[in-house]
Amino acid sequence: MLWFEFTYYSLMGRSQPEYKFILKIVKEISEKIDCVPLHVADKPIGLEYAVLAVKSLFGLESDVSMIGIYGIGGIGKTTIARAVYNMSFSKFEGICFLPDIREKAINKHGLVELQEMLLSETLKEKDIKVGHVNKGIQIIKQRLQQKKVLLILDDVDKLEQLKVLAGQYDWFGSGSIIIITTRDKHLLATHEVVKLYEVKPLNDEKSLELFDWHAFKNNKTDPSYVTISNRAVSYACGLPLALEVIGSDLFGKSLNECNSALDKYERIPHEKIHEIFKVSYDGLEENEKGIFLDIACFLNTFKVSYVTQMLHAHGFHPEDGLRVLVDKSLVKIDASGFVRMHDLIRDTGIEIVRQESTVEPGRRSRLWFKEDIVHVLEENTGTDKIEFIKLEGYNNIQVQWNGKAFQKMKNLRILIIENTTFSTGPEHLPNSLRFLDWSCYPSPSLPSDFNPKRVEILKMPESCLKIFQPHKMLESLSIINFKGCKVLTHLPSLREVPLVTFLCLDYCSNLVKIDCSIGFLDKLLTLSAKGCSKLKILAHCIMLTSLEILDLGDCLCLEGFPEVLVKMEKIREICLDNTAIGTLPFSIGNLVGLELLSLEQCKRLIQLPGSIFTLPKVEVIFGFRHWRYLFFEENQDGKELSLEVFPKAILVCHLDPRHYHHLDLYYLYMSPNNVIQVCSPNLYMLCDFDLLFQKLALGVEKDWFRRCRKWSMNFSFRKKFPKIAVCCSIISRLKSVMEMVLILKFSVLINGTMQFSSSCNYIFRTWDPILWCDLECKAEGIFSEHEWNEAEILFELKCPAPSSVEAMWAHNISMEIIDWTLIGVYNQGNIKDDIKFKMPMSTFLLPNGEPPSLPGCLYYVVSHVTDKLVLVVDDGREKGEQEEKIIG
Repeated sequence: MLWFEFTYYSLMGRSQPEYKFILKIVKEISEKIDCVPLHVADKPIGLEYAVLAVKSLFGLESDVSMIGIYGIGGIGKTTIARAVYNMSFSKFEGICFLPDIREKAINKHGLVELQEMLLSETLKEKDIKVGHVNKGIQIIKQRLQQKKVLLILDDVDKLEQLKVLAGQYDWFGSGSIIIITTRDKHLLATHEVVKLYEVKPLNDEKSLELFDWHAFKNNKTDPSYVTISNRAVSYACGLPLALEVIGSDLFGKSLNECNSALDKYERIPHEKIHEIFKVSYDGLEENEKGIFLDIACFLNTFKVSYVTQMLHAHGFHPEDGLRVLVDKSLVKIDASGFVRMHDLIRDTGIEIVRQESTVEPGRRSRLWFKEDIVHVLEENTGTDKIEFIKLEGYNNIQVQWNGKAFQKMKNLRILIIENTTFSTGPEHLPNSLRFLDWSCYPSPSLPSDFNPKRVEILKMPESCLKIFQPHKMLESLSIINFKGCKVLTHLPSLREVPLVTFLCLDYCSNLVKIDCSIGFLDKLLTLSAKGCSKLKILAHCIMLTSLEILDLGDCLCLEGFPEVLVKMEKIREICLDNTAIGTLPFSIGNLVGLELLSLEQCKRLIQLPGSIFTLPKVEVIFGFRHWRYLFFEENQDGKELSLEVFPKAILVCHLDPRHYHHLDLYYLYMSPNNVIQVCSPNLYMLCDFDLLFQKLALGVEKDWFRRCRKWSMNFSFRKKFPKIAVCCSIISRLKSVMEMVLILKFSVLINGTMQFSSSCNYIFRTWDPILWCDLECKAEGIFSEHEWNEAEILFELKCPAPSSVEAMWAHNISMEIIDWTLIGVYNQGNIKDDIKFKMPMSTFLLPNGEPPSLPGCLYYVVSHVTDKLVLVVDDGREKGEQEEKIIG
């Protein structure tokens, strides 16, 4: 560049005095000589990738780039910035590295001094004075607006610092690079810095190399110190500062001394490391400080939902507080939703609490070491300083106390006790409690003087609780968990706890009664009472408009499901597995948000309510294979969905008159043409029909490939539509290994017009069912009395397919088919001349008295003749030639 300028000066005829040009050259050379590289690190290990990543963020020559380097304290942000500075400064007209901005800005005139330092270094001018901050802003803009500068702002912690040192992109000339190092990611976003690089911890290989350089002054581990090196690397968790500090501290020490030092660090962090992280803690607001300490002491590695719940109970504002801690790199929330805190940061929080009282744990705000807690409980050394206690251990902890230890803890807000045996129950509990979680609580009731008006979460699983008496003092309660309370027999009225959102009564094996108020908790989201083996009734009716999950699985004595009084749009899952429920109410159709209904091992349940076919999202689980079925019926041609039910209209037989069931019949859609009505069969005729059914079962060939799932039967009539019996036999190949729902739709068309259309469903398990119902006309004079009316009975069998591929394959080979269908016309008066069958049929009995194979259907007329069943067979001959067979 200088040779070019000298040549240009010569060619242009010396447009300025030569001495001035020489002075300019001397000045530029001096400036280049003054640009001394910065010290990066004693052993710059693991920097290569980070430096290249930051340089890749540099923009075009025509742009100004602001780049943020962020991460926790001691992670190496400043080291990376120095390395980038050294590799880049020669390409800029002005350069400046401003270190330790956080510390310098604390002083009264700190920002002004930083502005002056920036200008002096960038412009290479001494003694620049700006007077005050606002004037300094204008000077920076005026003097640097045309200069290509490299500016490093190190350890920034306040937005004000950025505003006065690099407020806007247009303060600097084209091609300028401004690099900001900070612990606060949110600070960068607020200043509209979009090019970001997060500094990650070193991997184990680089960590070991860095530690070895400082501990042994080479990059090879002394074989006898391998365990020490590995332990130190594990403790540091990839933090370069910790590796350097611990390595230097262990240099020259014996194995015993190293182990002793590491033991001490695990109890009490190294002072230098502690101070680095305490700087971040000291910069937090009170809400964030409390959240930081709770996570460090209790909540690290828990789900963010649980952490949020606990922090709420402690009285903090977790949503904003967690975001602040994440932005300041003090915690992370991983992709699975768990809150993670670096081990050394956690140790810093623990040490901050320990230093509240280094001698007596009862004077600290948080207690989590079981030895400290047992000491406080047994020695009654608790004070009003204690806010949070969590006592848990893998082995059962024994506490010998007098039950009075909580009396002095006036500010205790969270109490968690697990795997602990107490010599007696508590005589007192603090009224300040908001979260009470006491597994195996030793008393049958809460202390009489306990006023739980602030309690939001009450968890007492597997406790000796026998009496739970809600009262107005529980008005804040939102979560109740009495799982495994085997001596709890009754749950009284919950009207006084209107805010409850979660109620767990799982495996309360002696619970026999729940107050009906449980059905009217409009804030309740989850209700679980699985394994309550003596519970017969949950509630007679419910209107739980917020409920999402209901689990009553393994309630072996549960006999019914409550009536649903209102539309429940939030409900998603209901489990009724292994219960004694025999029927589900038609009002289950009000569960409009239902997505999953599990009915495994509900052996008494033989039918689903027709309203379930109107629920668009629900999948129903049957059988031991957990197969799911979708039953929703699409609305056809805009027809109005019907709520009309014919109770017990269908009789289900199993070739044994002693075993029968009744099913309900449903109209799926309203139709003004429904002039045919259904009525229940006469049970007095069951034995006669059963004999017929047995003969048919023996006579029908099991030719699976000739059977079908649709069939129709035709006849003609005059005058009134006759009363008829409609029967249908259904068989399946896989009935011994499958449990499924069969849907039988049957309709009546008269003279081509649909006069009756309905369906029923049946939960198919072991036996091949025969379905039987009676039909008759509602009114007189509907059809022609002198002309023949053509009637057609349509049968259609549907077997909803399961959703999984494996289940669908089994479903496709299961071959549920209509085996045979029958229409029986009751002989009410002399109606033979007014009934005509048109399809030819075989003779019913063979000469040897055995029934023949039937090609799908049989028409017959029923009449009572000496208590025998008279079967009139229509085989296509003239009416006078038809033969009657007496079936005895």
